[in-house]
Amino acid sequence: MHLVTPITRGARISSFSWLQSMIKDPLARRMTFDMDNAIQILVHRLGRNDPEVRKLTNIYHNLIRYWAEL
Repeated sequence: MHLVTPITRGARISSFSWLQSMIKDPLARRMTFDMDNAIQILVHRLGRNDPEVRKLTNIYHNLIRYWAEL
């Protein structure tokens, strides 16, 4: 159970936020996540400026834009 205890000294600072994916479809969200993870591995191996890494990164961003509009 959630419990907020009284402040005995100092000040309590808190925050909260909501997150919502731009991609509604769960399968598309999962594929985007998996693709991003694969790209990060390639960036580590080949570097960010490798032509194929840049190409995959562009495809990744285009897919996000495409699925966000659906």
